[in-house]
Amino acid sequence: MATRQSIDSLAQAANGAEGNKPKAKLTAKETQILMWCFKGKTSWEIARIENCTESTVNFHFANIRRKFDVSSRTCALLRAIESGAIQVDSVVARGAHEPD
Repeated sequence: MATRQSIDSLAQAANGAEGNKPKAKLTAKETQILMWCFKGKTSWEIARIENCTESTVNFHFANIRRKFDVSSRTCALLRAIESGAIQVDSVVARGAHEPD
C-alpha cells in the first residue's frame, strides 16, 4: 500500500497537483548536498567532497526529506527539481560521458 501511495504522489507531482504547496527553504549546504546526489554521489563520497562526516551528510538528507515531506532521497531530489529549489541545466543533466 505504501508503494501505491508513493506512485500516486509522484504522479500527482508530475501532473502539477502539488503546485499549491509552499516551496521548501533549503540551506546552502542542503542545496550542495542535493546537487551532489543528483550527480550520483553516495553519502560517503559527498562527505569526502564537502570535508565532513558521513553522518553530517545523512543529517542534511534527513532535514531535506523532512522539509519536502518525503521518505526517500530520490523523492526529495524530484521535489527539489520540480519546485525550483535546485536548478539543473541540460549540460549537467546530459552528463560528461555522453556524446553530443
